[in-house]
Amino acid sequence: MGIVSRFFLLLYVLAVFISVIIFAGVCLQLIPKQIWQSYLNYIIVQRETVVVLAVMIFFSLFFLGYVFSSRKNENAVGEILLKEGQPGEVRVAIEAIKRVIERAALSISGVRETSVTILKNKGEAPVAVRLAIVLGQGHAAPTVSEAVVNNVNKAIFTALQIGSVPVEVKVKDITNAVVERKQRVV
Repeated sequence: MGIVSRFFLLLYVLAVFISVIIFAGVCLQLIPKQIWQSYLNYIIVQRETVVVLAVMIFFSLFFLGYVFSSRKNENAVGEILLKEGQPGEVRVAIEAIKRVIERAALSISGVRETSVTILKNKGEAPVAVRLAIVLGQGHAAPTVSEAVVNNVNKAIFTALQIGSVPVEVKVKDITNAVVERKQRVV
C-alpha cells in the first residue's frame, strides 16, 4: 500500500472514529436529544451529505479491494538471512544480490541491458528474481532466456549457496545497437 493510500486510510479511519464517538454519545444520552436531532435535520437536507456519503462508499470499496487483493511476491528490501546458527548469522544485502544477477545476465551473449527486481519468496529459496532484459537483434529470446536463467541460478548458487531460485525473464526491448566494449590497456 502506497503512501497516498495510507494517508487516505488515515483520514477514513479518523472520520469513522469520530462518527463512532458521536454515535456512542447519542446512545449513552451524553448528547441531549434536541441538539443531535437539530444537527441531524440540518445535515440531512444538505447536498454535501450525499457527496460525503459517496466518497465514503468509494473509499470503503477501495480499501476492501486491498483486503481481497493477493500479492504473492513483494519487492525485497534490505538484506536476506542466509544462515542462522551457533557462530552467528549470515546476511546478504539485496543490492549485492542484484549486482551478482546483473553480471550473470550480462555475461550471456545477446543480453544488452538488464533490470533486476528481487522479490520475497515463500518457498525453498528466500527470494525470487524478476529480470527484464534488452535483447540484441539476431538472438532468439527463448534460447537467451534459458541461458540467462541457468547462468543466474549458477551465479546465485556460487555466491550464496542458494539452489534453484525462481527466475522470471521478460524481454522488454530488442535492439540492434552494438555494445561498445572498452579495450584493455596493457
